[in-house]
Amino acid sequence: MLHLLAALAPGRGWQLEVATLDHGLRGDEGAADVRFVERQASGLGLVCHAERLELVGARGSVETRARQLRREFLRRTAASVGAKAIALGHTLDDQAETVLFRLGRGCGLLGLGAMERWSAPFWRPLLRVRRDSLRRLLRDAGLAWREDSSNQSLRPTRNKLRHRLVPVLIDVLGPSAIDALGRAAELARDDERLLAHLADQSWVSIVSVRGARRIELDRRALGALPPPLARRVVRRAIETASSGRGRLAARHIEAALALARAQTPGLSADLPGKVCVFREGRQLVVENRRSPSEETVPRQVSRHATSLGRSSGTSSKRGEGPAC
Repeated sequence: MLHLLAALAPGRGWQLEVATLDHGLRGDEGAADVRFVERQASGLGLVCHAERLELVGARGSVETRARQLRREFLRRTAASVGAKAIALGHTLDDQAETVLFRLGRGCGLLGLGAMERWSAPFWRPLLRVRRDSLRRLLRDAGLAWREDSSNQSLRPTRNKLRHRLVPVLIDVLGPSAIDALGRAAELARDDERLLAHLADQSWVSIVSVRGARRIELDRRALGALPPPLARRVVRRAIETASSGRGRLAARHIEAALALARAQTPGLSADLPGKVCVFREGRQLVVENRRSPSEETVPRQVSRHATSLGRSSGTSSKRGEGPAC
């Protein structure tokens, strides 16, 4: 991706800088990946921002926490150089795996839509390109690349999908099955945009925001909404109260809606992100109960930026792993 963007940059007025992160999980291999990216950036005359972290105090999935840290690093680096976009290396294969992963968890349209080509500030220019096609391009151009050995492990669910389910799918339906999954994601996103717009209109009449940590919803008005709109209003309320923390699943949304419909007072539900949902009179209350002391901060081991050339309006990162 980096070489493709560098080739396009002069004609399009782009100014590129490179960012790469070592999560501290793969020892010498992770450090070697950073050195490889720095050499590629140097060869193209680009600035390379590199950072190494250790996951200290991480709870739950290491893969999830690593992704959060990666996004924080990229956003912070982009802000420091005034970048308008962050280019990620997700491919069509990554998109197909994400669709399968979320379908297996019973997702709705929002989950089925998977990754977007543009979701500010993130840009995925390779999202319609197959992984094997990129490898062929690199071989034809005589360019080296790095493979993350942890992608071969069958412990993460994502890798099991990649190495076990996807080959069977291709064997049964043919290679075009990957393209079909990508198209399904695009169609789902189109439908989701319409429903999200309608839910936003409903939000105004149903929701009262009481500070940054408490949101109240009129239970009667919420119950009168068609289920697809009610789910989206509740999801937005929970995500707003939690400041985007925690991973919501369909069962969490349904639990909150069940509380709104229940006739028994005094019921409550604890949701991801330290959010509590409970009834209070005619209101369904969504409240953030996370204390400042519960924030987990990664320990930074080293950070450096190698200035090799021009300043940037666009930040580019080569080969970030798929979002799960």
